Amino acid sequence: MKTSINMKTLKGFSYSIIATIALFFSFNTQSFANGGEADSTVINIDKRNQTLLNQKSGGKTLRENLQELFTKSGMTLDDDTWRGIRRVVNSDLNKDTLLVITQSDKSIKVVINTNSKNGDNNETISTDNRGERRGNKDKEVKVGLGGVTVKDGKDEVRVGWNGVYVNENGKETSITLRDSSRLSRKDRSFNSRSGFNIYLGLNSFTNTGSIPAADSKNYELSPFGSRYFGFGWTRSGMISKGTNAAFKISYGLEFSWNNFMFENDNYLVKGNDKVEFQNYQDAKGNPIPLCRNKLTIANINIPVMPYVAFKKGSTISYVAVGGYVGYRLDSYTKTKEDDSGKKQWNHSSFFLNNVRYGLAFELGLKDFPDLFVNYDMNNLFQDGRGPKVGGLSFGIRL
Repeated sequence: MKTSINMKTLKGFSYSIIATIALFFSFNTQSFANGGEADSTVINIDKRNQTLLNQKSGGKTLRENLQELFTKSGMTLDDDTWRGIRRVVNSDLNKDTLLVITQSDKSIKVVINTNSKNGDNNETISTDNRGERRGNKDKEVKVGLGGVTVKDGKDEVRVGWNGVYVNENGKETSITLRDSSRLSRKDRSFNSRSGFNIYLGLNSFTNTGSIPAADSKNYELSPFGSRYFGFGWTRSGMISKGTNAAFKISYGLEFSWNNFMFENDNYLVKGNDKVEFQNYQDAKGNPIPLCRNKLTIANINIPVMPYVAFKKGSTISYVAVGGYVGYRLDSYTKTKEDDSGKKQWNHSSFFLNNVRYGLAFELGLKDFPDLFVNYDMNNLFQDGRGPKVGGLSFGIRL
């Protein structure tokens, strides 16, 4: 029958288990695989007085005395080993404990006695290779692939990879540890924005009413020529989750290119105090028709997107609403003559604002590319140097 156990007993066993695990995994495990057949020395420690039993300290500390015995046995008492022994000595464990310490082909058995008086002829733990205590009670500590087992008479505690099993006077209690891999699989059951992303879409101007009437025709954009391209990396963090949805937040780093393709042959230039359009002419002043006339702005952006993620298989994968802030890396115009195909690039700031920021919206759909919309909250051009237009991008996210 499974029931609760005495917490004092469990606590005592826990100290023993923790110390034993720390010591066993600090040393060469090959000796345990060989069945513990290495040469061994026994050291008895009085837990109450923290001294060696049946041996004069000579004014030395417990660690110094242990170091001498380890050295005589051809072993080393390093810091990890000492901390493991000291943890058991200083614990409130009220039962004798046997620690088997192995290095190469040497081993030392440290017996920590709880109710001993220094100098008395006390009952000690047997030094046979199985690490058993013989007397009125049997004590056994085992380490194997299944975990660590501490047995004292009829009481037994076993720590495995997936939990703790306790048997106290025939009553059993099992404590299952949380399976981190199972939790991660559960988290992965929700959709995520994490990973490498590619954005393909179109560009447009917002607040076109701020464009002066004389320049309104020059600012007309080609609907499908004004393209947006971006790529970046994002990571997500869990805020909270329920049965069918989770609230997450994503952040990352993106690079983007806004291409504004103008319909007319007048191209954008940086004037003395503002941007303006000029006619594209040959050396004789004759107008030359253009098949390509665009302004390109390259930015580096940091997006922050809180979003609701739904379980995989849902029609809507996620809904994200957030924002972004970016910095202009470069800007240039590109023209291409219709007849000759001659291309020209002109790199300039064009009185553009170096910093951009805005709102972002994304919608994830099952069996279809995600949709995105970016809306600049600030103007493309500096105040008084160009129209108060902003950028609007929309398209798909791969």
